[in-house]
Amino acid sequence: MHQIRKIVAIGYSARHIVCSGSRAGYEMYAADAFGDVDTKRCAKKYFPLNPLQLQADIKLLKEEIGKVDGVIIGSGFERADFDFLNAEDRRKILGNAPEKMKEVANKEWLSSRLDDLGTPHPLTYTGGEIAEGEEKAKHFHYPVVAKPAYGGGGTANFFCNDEKELVRRAKQLPDFLYQEYIKGEHASVSLISAKHEALSISVNEQLIGMDSLCAPGPFVYCGNISPFVTKFSEQMCEIAEELAMKLELIGSNGVDFVVTDDELFVIEVNPRFQGSLDTVELSTGLNLVDAHVKGVKGDLLTERVEAKRYAAKAIVFAKQEGAVMINFDPGGIVDIPEEGRIVKCGEPIATGIGIGDSREDAFADAMEKVVRIRAGVR
Repeated sequence: MHQIRKIVAIGYSARHIVCSGSRAGYEMYAADAFGDVDTKRCAKKYFPLNPLQLQADIKLLKEEIGKVDGVIIGSGFERADFDFLNAEDRRKILGNAPEKMKEVANKEWLSSRLDDLGTPHPLTYTGGEIAEGEEKAKHFHYPVVAKPAYGGGGTANFFCNDEKELVRRAKQLPDFLYQEYIKGEHASVSLISAKHEALSISVNEQLIGMDSLCAPGPFVYCGNISPFVTKFSEQMCEIAEELAMKLELIGSNGVDFVVTDDELFVIEVNPRFQGSLDTVELSTGLNLVDAHVKGVKGDLLTERVEAKRYAAKAIVFAKQEGAVMINFDPGGIVDIPEEGRIVKCGEPIATGIGIGDSREDAFADAMEKVVRIRAGVR
């Protein structure tokens, strides 16, 4: 593979990738829909993307992609079409090919594949399957989680509380998935994969739907705490590594789980960088963009990385519309919006980062930053 020095990161939000790559010594270029202060600070050049026309906007990057050595595709582009690139530029994509990302990120396809592999996961039907055979609604324990086949962050997910509501919703949204709700702790495994092997980097707690962060829904992703210590940690890592190999993933990938008192279930596979990058790097000391590039080139880490401390990230959402009134001190705050930016109700404002010798200390440190973030919006 050619030498990689200049990398463009493309995502709905690319800050975590761009700043990680910059810390590793790569010349980073950024294309995303937020344009946060720290994204621009870490990027050699920034390209704004319109969130309402992401697919159209990435085509405008064709010339710029021709000038860099590598392309990292982040969240929001799991089913994007990169056919506008010529063969040489498509080879610059570092990680899973767009076709692979589209396949694995499709929750309907993944559910079927997990069935084939015998991997524990929630009972899942499409809305179309339920609408055609309403008796399937009787197979569930309620409530049931409805979610789009594509997309992360949990913003569009909702509950169906009984059989009648499920059938009605399935007819209204036949392309949605309807999945058995597993009550437990939300977690993920971050791993690096090469062609013939995979290595788990960290088991992470996921913060989901937190009222204290004004999450706009019960399933909205609010951050992470790394590491997540559970009796299932080793088993989760084994399942994640096996899935990475079976699904033929390369680079940085993640597997989401729900953990109960006596079982664990795979919920999703993210064939791209995950939001947990911040806490994984702070906890382990590993640079994930550098590890990702090396994994793509076939140079996988030789041994599992150990956590050195706890790290937490807490995404703060706007309780009501307001304007950013200050320049946020970057100490412990990331995803920094420009002063004067209008933040609408339910939108993310910024993210608090905390570290500590225990989970509680790290989370408390992050929540101190949350107070500062809220005070900066009026």
